[in-house]
Amino acid sequence: MNPPDENSPNPATNQDEGWRNGIVLTRAEMTEWDGPLPPPEAFRSYESTLPGAAERLLTMAENWQQHQIEQERGALELTGETIAAAKAAGVGESRRAYLGIALGFIIAMTGLCGGVFLASIGRGGIGLAFGLASLVGLAAVFVYGAQSRRSGRRRNAETTGAE
Repeated sequence: MNPPDENSPNPATNQDEGWRNGIVLTRAEMTEWDGPLPPPEAFRSYESTLPGAAERLLTMAENWQQHQIEQERGALELTGETIAAAKAAGVGESRRAYLGIALGFIIAMTGLCGGVFLASIGRGGIGLAFGLASLVGLAAVFVYGAQSRRSGRRRNAETTGAE
């Protein structure tokens, strides 16, 4: 029996050992499109594979477009009603906001004046604490109000679908 030649196939793996040093080329291709209809080449391929497929695809795309138009029209009508309701609610909300500002100013001035009065009658430490407490309380109310308005706007945007 003759020893195996270097270029003869390996019977155990059924592979030619000469291929170890060879180059293997692989090609991958991917096609994408954006929209309801494929590119013309794919469109022709669908029609040749299944006669009538092109007509079905066109009908599907037309139905989809009509559905989108109806959804947008409905959203515009809803937005008009929402704007009218928001304007009506905004008048009362605006009055409450101004009333809150006026009352907050009165409370802050009362606290500051009380602190100054206490300091003027010889109670400087208590007067300073009283004045600072009223300012800190006022600042906390404004910060809380700003956060509350911001979260309210975020909730309104989520419920109306505006992003």
